[in-house]
Amino acid sequence: MKPKLILMSHGNMAYETLQSARMIAGDLAAAEVVSMEEHDGLAGTQKKLTALLDKLGEEEVLILADLKGGTPCNAAMMEMGMRENIRVMSGLNLALVIEAALSPIEDIDALVAYLLPIGKDAVAAIELPELDDDEYEE
Repeated sequence: MKPKLILMSHGNMAYETLQSARMIAGDLAAAEVVSMEEHDGLAGTQKKLTALLDKLGEEEVLILADLKGGTPCNAAMMEMGMRENIRVMSGLNLALVIEAALSPIEDIDALVAYLLPIGKDAVAAIELPELDDDEYEE
């Protein structure tokens, strides 16, 4: 069975990223969101995540957090330390969510290995191609 997907972020980034992914890739039923609100702090964020993980039970879960070292990622890491069925990745972005949701990979460690370069490759400096003088005339 494919791992469940949880997106975590400061504010509404995770929710909005999931909405954008749904716009492109359709309904991603396996995705859940934990949004850290300003007043939550680590304890409140941990409480939200724990409640969601308890609901999912022993299913394998991949958590995509927005920022390495940030509160959502730290809360996920704490849960990962207590639950063998969890993996955590930081650097939440739209390409990563779409690939995680659509990938047929069922092994959670293989999925993480597959997603790492995708998340990194989604960040790039975009340059305009140079046109020759002949191309300007056409």
